Amino acid sequence: MQGQLSRPGNPYALEYNGSPQLKVYELLVTESQKSEALAIDRSSMLKPAKSGLLINTDYSPDNAGAWDTVENGLKLWRAAFKVSGASSMNLIFAPYQLNKGVKVFLYNLSRKSVLGAFTDLNNKSVNKLATGTIAGDILVVEMQVPGYLESYGSLVIDAIGCDFSGTPGSGILKDGWYGASDECNVDINCTVDSVYQMIKRATVRVIFDGEERCTGTLMNNTRKAGVNYILTAEHCISTESSANAAVFYFDYESPWCEGPDGSSHKSVSGATLRATGNSLDFSLLELLEPVPFTYQPYYAGWDRSGSTPAGGVSIHHPLGDVKKISKEDHALSIANFGQGYDNNTHWLVRDWESGTTQAGSSGAAFFDQNGRVTGTLTGGQADCENSVMDYFQMLSHCWDDFPASGNQLAYWLDPLHKGTGYLNGHDPYQDFWTTGDTLSNILPDELLSEETMNLSWGSYSGHNSAYLTEFAELYTVPVSKKIMGILLHVSHNYVGSQSAMLIIRVREAGNLPEDIIYEKEIPLADLAEENINFIEFDSVVSVDGNFFAGYQLHYDTPQDTFSTYMAQNRLSEPVNTAYVSDGNQWQSLADFTLGAVNTSFAIMPVVFDSLPEQTIDPAFKEAVIAYPNPAGSYIWIEFHEIALSPVRLAMFNLQGQQVFEEEYGPFQRSILLEELSYNPGVYFIRINQGDIVHNLKIILMK
Repeated sequence: MQGQLSRPGNPYALEYNGSPQLKVYELLVTESQKSEALAIDRSSMLKPAKSGLLINTDYSPDNAGAWDTVENGLKLWRAAFKVSGASSMNLIFAPYQLNKGVKVFLYNLSRKSVLGAFTDLNNKSVNKLATGTIAGDILVVEMQVPGYLESYGSLVIDAIGCDFSGTPGSGILKDGWYGASDECNVDINCTVDSVYQMIKRATVRVIFDGEERCTGTLMNNTRKAGVNYILTAEHCISTESSANAAVFYFDYESPWCEGPDGSSHKSVSGATLRATGNSLDFSLLELLEPVPFTYQPYYAGWDRSGSTPAGGVSIHHPLGDVKKISKEDHALSIANFGQGYDNNTHWLVRDWESGTTQAGSSGAAFFDQNGRVTGTLTGGQADCENSVMDYFQMLSHCWDDFPASGNQLAYWLDPLHKGTGYLNGHDPYQDFWTTGDTLSNILPDELLSEETMNLSWGSYSGHNSAYLTEFAELYTVPVSKKIMGILLHVSHNYVGSQSAMLIIRVREAGNLPEDIIYEKEIPLADLAEENINFIEFDSVVSVDGNFFAGYQLHYDTPQDTFSTYMAQNRLSEPVNTAYVSDGNQWQSLADFTLGAVNTSFAIMPVVFDSLPEQTIDPAFKEAVIAYPNPAGSYIWIEFHEIALSPVRLAMFNLQGQQVFEEEYGPFQRSILLEELSYNPGVYFIRINQGDIVHNLKIILMK
């Protein structure tokens, strides 16, 4: 399964006894509309990417699709939507408010591309949910409603996004924009620089208004509180509506230099617009969902001093492709971009030393020689033929050129009023990632091999003449462990078919492998032979005691060849932890070979003892706090979570006299009370947040 903060579950069988016919609604797009969607505006130097369109709709379970009742009274609703010529599709639900227990899935007919389950945990006060993309020209929506529920809530497909830049109707597992950028772009993992490998985790791909693409950066603030601010370009996202329906992809990169497609399952849906400027090309967004620690977020530092960068890099998603890096080894200069933006508010990169930028790179950060953000890409002339003249909006002008909080960065990125010219980046989970361990049943001094005894071809860990199809390694842990992924030491991997797959599985353990706890499908083409490959799980898997970790092979042609290394046959001490299946029954490899082979597969789970608490600030234990305390001329009111209801603030002195009252809209994270001129003393602040009331005490001093 792939998904954006999705929950466990699986779509129901597409066909079953008595299943109603799937209703397919075809949305007509003319050839001129497709041509317009794919047209490149060569009159503008701005660099968003657009190769699709957004079709407004009004489909819901009340007016489309088909219902059925299946086992245990489960109510099943399905509808399918087709856009001929589309290479991928996505949905915007509005309204989206599901009752607890309801699950929604999106998938294509081959089920190679699946999103979900989406549940009530994806409900937002904006009453909207934008999804990631499904490969192909037919998208199926499925809703599962438990029999005990009278209502599923509210669900309307308000718009359908469709892209035309890939192979029409292919429905392949790959991300639709993988490999779309020009060849001179440099994969982020073609550099081993530790600073670049750290700051890359702040870069996100942004998909908005259906299928348009830009780049954004997760930003740090002076409280280092992990508030999820994304900085991008104003010409990408300038309205609350676009922010609400945007999808943000973390860690989308090829696993190695010039390698295969990366995983695009790490996404977060929806944001609120905090600040923007149409004469200064920036927008600061705050995500409406938390960023899971498994996304390994890095909150980028910044330099707003205006000091000229001596050089640096930009990390971006050209055309929505996997992360790329462009390098500039010389000092930048101040320049005028024109096109209605304030004069002399851009940094100019005259000539990239390596890489370039393209459509889709808009909004990407320029990281200076210290790894701090100093600007964001507006656009320029650079391409692979002539990688020159790119313009980045200067952070120093976005900082406080305009006084209103909705038109500056200072209010949001410096809530402590430190006035500092720069701030380093922050990894809230840095210590946690050092506590992991890799399980292996192969001892350090054991030799690796491919055991082939009594086989006419292949090895016992992959394709072979015994037609084994699934392989597993037995592990025992004395205390509960959390599996984050699996390392496979691949010995051979020849792929003759695009559909050849490896299904990674974790199973419960009895005497033999039992029920599947977790599985993830990986194209064989994405695994490198003679290498240790890491397959990261899409969700954390908890195990205790005995369990099996392994894989099943799916291939169509006899030319496909896959195997992993194993410990050299243990002849003197016949210890075996390897298990195999021919699709009908499991056996230990020792039993299968009548005691001739005793070994362990190089299948190695990466585990942790516990998971970190996800909190904005370890010291932030209350629902709302006020600081500094004692205070002087200003007070910050900060909510632990975004205030989804409108907020009313009132302040009283010790005599019960009200000295201040103000109402604020929803989506508040921080509220600044400034220019306070009340007498020194103790004051009480009453905060009404919908039906919830908070009371705080604060001391004012001169």
